[in-house]
Amino acid sequence: MGGQTRYRRWYRRLLGLYPRPYRERFADSMEQTFADLCRERAGTEGRGTAAFILWIFTETFVGIIRERASDLARLTMARNATAVFRIVKWLALATGGLMVAGVATVMLLARGTGEDVTGVVAPALLLTLLSVVAAVVAAILQVTSGRSHRLRAPTRRFWTR
Repeated sequence: MGGQTRYRRWYRRLLGLYPRPYRERFADSMEQTFADLCRERAGTEGRGTAAFILWIFTETFVGIIRERASDLARLTMARNATAVFRIVKWLALATGGLMVAGVATVMLLARGTGEDVTGVVAPALLLTLLSVVAAVVAAILQVTSGRSHRLRAPTRRFWTR
């Protein structure tokens, strides 16, 4: 019984690594489920208990990483959406530019050789088109995000006075 208590205490500490809103909503039920599973496992005469505990802890840790990453993405988008869209826009434009340079290089090198470069050029042109579309969408979202931020900021200041 001492092992179960120790595992439950470790699991409670592990659950403490979840973001606060997630932890407040799910920690009690997760802890209860873990305790129930440990009780069931204790009835199997200790076979595979260590592997079971390792599996549950690993699965929970992966869930913590997933929730933390989602939390970070939400915070980044909420606080700094304009900067994120600006970065996406410039990366898409740089990718498109590199693809155009690559297509031009392939066409220049293949000129006069009689080689068919369509199999290389066509996908590269498609990727160029997609990166330009991504850049345009990111630019529109950047402008929209900046505009909504400017519209909300004075309203917020006005109501806090």
